Amino acid sequence: MKTYKNYSIILSTLLLFSLSSCSDWFQVKPENEISKEDLFSSYDGYRTALNGIYRNLSGESLYGNNLSWGFISFLGQNYNPASWIAMYDISGSIMEYDYENADVKSVIEAIWETAFNTIANCNILIQNTEERGDDFFNEGENERNILIGEAKGLRALLHLDMLRLFAPAPITGDDAAYVPYVSYYLTSHPTHLPTSVVLDSIIYDLKQAQKLLAYNDTLYNVDMMRNASMRFDGNVTGDANGGEFFAYRGTRMNYVAATALLARAYQYKGDNVSAYKYAEEVYRFYSDKNWYSFTSESNLNNTNTEYRRCKLFEDILLAFYNTNIYDIYDTYVQNHFYYTGNYMPIKNWENLFSNDEQDFRLRYMIASNTTSSNFSLKWVPVKDASALWNVQYQYPLLPIIRMSEVFYIMCEYLADHNLTEAISLLNTLKRARGAEEVGTTLTRDAFLTALYKDATREFIAEGQTFYLYKRLNQDMYNGEYPIDMTGKYIIPLPDSENIIQ
Repeated sequence: MKTYKNYSIILSTLLLFSLSSCSDWFQVKPENEISKEDLFSSYDGYRTALNGIYRNLSGESLYGNNLSWGFISFLGQNYNPASWIAMYDISGSIMEYDYENADVKSVIEAIWETAFNTIANCNILIQNTEERGDDFFNEGENERNILIGEAKGLRALLHLDMLRLFAPAPITGDDAAYVPYVSYYLTSHPTHLPTSVVLDSIIYDLKQAQKLLAYNDTLYNVDMMRNASMRFDGNVTGDANGGEFFAYRGTRMNYVAATALLARAYQYKGDNVSAYKYAEEVYRFYSDKNWYSFTSESNLNNTNTEYRRCKLFEDILLAFYNTNIYDIYDTYVQNHFYYTGNYMPIKNWENLFSNDEQDFRLRYMIASNTTSSNFSLKWVPVKDASALWNVQYQYPLLPIIRMSEVFYIMCEYLADHNLTEAISLLNTLKRARGAEEVGTTLTRDAFLTALYKDATREFIAEGQTFYLYKRLNQDMYNGEYPIDMTGKYIIPLPDSENIIQ
């Protein structure tokens, strides 16, 4: 099997434009090694710039920690650190929503700064690409479309997550200006915009990405999308048209992912009709085209946990990629949980999985050892050499959106329009995860309760739990009792941003 290195064409001296201070993240200043002019003097430089954006996204400040298994999963009450740890550690402060804690404020600052710096890099790439004709790029119009389409899709994703963190959910009716939408390179600080305007801009960018990526992902390089092995180990059975840059579509913004993110954005907006429309389009790639599937029990039930495909990569629509993710996770655990072999226990898993012990997400994906109880195997390092070889291309993945979320979006819409179909669809997913099915006579409200409980199981340690309950404006569910979230769902802007505003 070909070793999967998504960033193999990043230059060792890669410039990704850096911040000069925490108060002017919107300014992009090149380092000395490669000037902007040199970077964009050949088509290879554009590829390097895009790959560098993915490396930023996969770093600890964003999806390599804070916006996946780290900060955002603590906000979602996924973990249950010992009281003597939580009392003194940042994990306790995050779970108490103590946004004034100095360490918590530092994490919030890093998320904001890195996100908008990465957005600035997207804008630099988009603007420079749009200034070039098709003939400049080695693969012509298709390559130009991919560069612009991926960058616009990534720009939209980052803005959506900043909105979901720093502004009230649309369901509250608060449409004040909380965050900006930065769609071009700025030399002055951007204006914060109403939530509805930001969401419309996110949707517009995702539709642009969808349009620009459609030809490559559904026609020209369709073989790179048709199954999980090709999406995540792109040249395992053949070469992508145009070379390696056009492979690994599961770890790049792609047509299906952009479509699914449209469904996510519309659902967050409260437009369930449009959310269903785009979710149904994605669903066809599972139901009709068979591009996506759900991880079978046979790939999860190995007695050696290191052979289990706990990332469930077969139904991932988009994941970022960091070959150092387990070192990052181990270092975090040792620094915050104080000794080797200790992991972050899942909070109140007994209630979350009550009377459903056969659910794969419990039975095979949550484990114990001599020092820790009931922790997620999604982020536990693979150390056995043969196991690493067997599943190497799925373990560095940082899941961003899955087919399972598409099922949930469709089910929520169908609960109000065809409850029988909604129940059938949820049970399809539950069977795929080995979980007990819901009854066919459930009321709408009972069905939605079951739906959100299943989603809470699905999102463990992947960062979506907080967003789920915030979108609904419900108390946070942590498996034991509801947490009153009044005043806690809106993360305050970093101090540097407040000073400017």
